[in-house]
Amino acid sequence: MKMNLQNLLKNSLRRSDFSSQLCTKPDFQKSVQVCVLGANTRLGTFTSFLAKQNPLISTLHLQGCFPIENMGNDLNFFDTRCRVRTYCGLEQSVSKAVKSADIVVILPTEGSKPDTPLGERVMKEGKRVSNIAAQCTVYAPRAVLVVCVPPVSVTTPLVAEVFKKTNFYHPGRIVGSAALAQVKANTLLGRFQGLDPSNCYVPMLGGPEIDLAVPLYSQAKPVEVFGKSGSMAITARFRGVKEEDFPKKLGNPNYIEDCPLAESYALNQLISTIASGICGDPHAFANVFVRCGAVDISKYLVSTVRFSRGGVVHNFGVPPLSKLELELVERSALQIKEREQMALDYLKYIEAQTGKSELPLFAKREKLDHELLKQKVIR
Repeated sequence: MKMNLQNLLKNSLRRSDFSSQLCTKPDFQKSVQVCVLGANTRLGTFTSFLAKQNPLISTLHLQGCFPIENMGNDLNFFDTRCRVRTYCGLEQSVSKAVKSADIVVILPTEGSKPDTPLGERVMKEGKRVSNIAAQCTVYAPRAVLVVCVPPVSVTTPLVAEVFKKTNFYHPGRIVGSAALAQVKANTLLGRFQGLDPSNCYVPMLGGPEIDLAVPLYSQAKPVEVFGKSGSMAITARFRGVKEEDFPKKLGNPNYIEDCPLAESYALNQLISTIASGICGDPHAFANVFVRCGAVDISKYLVSTVRFSRGGVVHNFGVPPLSKLELELVERSALQIKEREQMALDYLKYIEAQTGKSELPLFAKREKLDHELLKQKVIR
């Protein structure tokens, strides 16, 4: 009787071990580690303040120049589970900061005016972004990179091109932030329909900047915008254009909205969505600027995606569009293609940089336009 009982127990244990080995259910992590590069800026400070209260984040790595240590000590007094670690330095501390991160958020430096020309922004931020990307290929090759450095439509392809030179390139792990455009579109829909903006959702296409983003109000939830006049009116407000001037004037080119509070709130929502996906939430959907084959004109496009472990796992492509939305998407795709070429030109410029290296083509063209404008003013 005793021997039969022992054999029965052994067989049941073997069966349980065998079934556990055959189980295909993935083991998702319970929390994530987030690294914020450029946390000493206003946008970085506000983003860190919100991220410290995020229950999905176990450790927050903050990188920036000198005041970052005081900010880290201050944030560590919050009675939340998240621990804050600081890394002081401009670019020397990036490798330590990103080493154990699941999500790396690349923020811009301060000093650029909202109307700074596009090429000037790229020349100012491009070197730093490419250096950060190069260090991420070594120290955080499998982290999800969220690029927030304007113009995002240039810096995101720039980061991707740096990763393509290694064995760790994955298009689903490099995304550009369209978070501010998303929040603005949701808010305008809520105000237009008399609803709570937190319960509104507007799908997005086009580019990540306001002048390139195309909110699809015909597909909005819970109530879409009916009629051409309503769609044109709300899209004009979104683009910052007078209703009577739209669609002759589609936006303010080379204008980046300076809204650090709103952008930090939007970024925290995006970080939460990515973290939820990494932790196994099957409903982690967001609109991001990502490599996409939905259109033939450009390689990158803002579209609705689902996040999981490893980044983007599903892209929902282009939904049915109204005539106005289709026209706006086509124009945005043409401009995105030009900005993708800007990223390639700038990467060639910094790789071949010597003492007498020529400026990239877009910088030369912008400089020439500025000189011509100056001559007209003098005349």
